[in-house]
Amino acid sequence: MMNENDFGSEKVLRAINHLYMMQVCICIAALKELRSAELTAEDYGVDFWADRAEYVNESTFNLYVTQAEENVLWNIEKKGQKPGRLAVPQQRITVRGDGMGTAPVIPLAYLTVLSAKLVAMAFPNEQTAAELSDYDDERVMIVLGERLQTILEDLAGMPDGDDGASPVS
Repeated sequence: MMNENDFGSEKVLRAINHLYMMQVCICIAALKELRSAELTAEDYGVDFWADRAEYVNESTFNLYVTQAEENVLWNIEKKGQKPGRLAVPQQRITVRGDGMGTAPVIPLAYLTVLSAKLVAMAFPNEQTAAELSDYDDERVMIVLGERLQTILEDLAGMPDGDDGASPVS
């Protein structure tokens, strides 16, 4: 029997999917403004290095990546060192805004970092004057993980069908 704190529950999965789709839509909106964004040598997302992102249409963007050395826990084991790039051809990942049911799925933590970086690039202001590569620091990823957990708990606690949005009048 599942209890309401079970992370396998349908409500939590819907909340994760909702957050994923929001982050994809933020990336698409920023890339619509930028058209294309060259990413820094620090853009690492679990098992790949992100090289470039480009706008495709209102529901899709492409992420060009190079495969990284295999080791999901690299940052934890190596205290901030990043895995190397493999000598393989660059790959294109087409990211769609129709939810996590469409493969491939970009890790939510990296997608959240990417959306923040793209928004900072597309709509710069005095707050984005800080070096953008700071988003990739492992401390930021740990804090982001904690924030994502809080957001997911809040989303999972909403009544069904309520996404927190107010009706448009």
